[in-house]
Amino acid sequence: MKPVKVPALELFLHEMIPLAKAMGVGVEVSDDRALVLTAPKEQNKNSLNTAFGGSLVSLATLAGYGVVWELMRNEKSADKAVWHIVVKESRAAYRRPVLGDLRAICERPAQAAIAEFKEALARYGKAKLKLKAHVVENGNVAVDVTAAFVVTR
Repeated sequence: MKPVKVPALELFLHEMIPLAKAMGVGVEVSDDRALVLTAPKEQNKNSLNTAFGGSLVSLATLAGYGVVWELMRNEKSADKAVWHIVVKESRAAYRRPVLGDLRAICERPAQAAIAEFKEALARYGKAKLKLKAHVVENGNVAVDVTAAFVVTR
């Protein structure tokens, strides 16, 4: 049996955010375009045998958080500052129930937004990045989440 390499983000989420481990969150894709997180329905279902709304918004929020975490993880700093990421505000719109496993997609921000974010971070030691994530099932958007993440030193 070939060993599977677990992404650093997945390890971080499971160690530092207990809810992620309880939900069974996994990293499906992390590339230049997007971060995709998954979670099994069995651990995240409600009394109607559909995905629990709290799990849906949590997975989408974790996808946004993961995008920011990966951005900060790759940030090179002379003083090796420790960054703290928090959600400042979020809004969710539930469009349809999710019948199967959960899958959240957060697209990477545009280079201009990243540059503005990094400039504010360098200047003030604090910056905000607004991201959109979607929970998708069979090509249909089930939940839209817009969240603002703040990074501080």
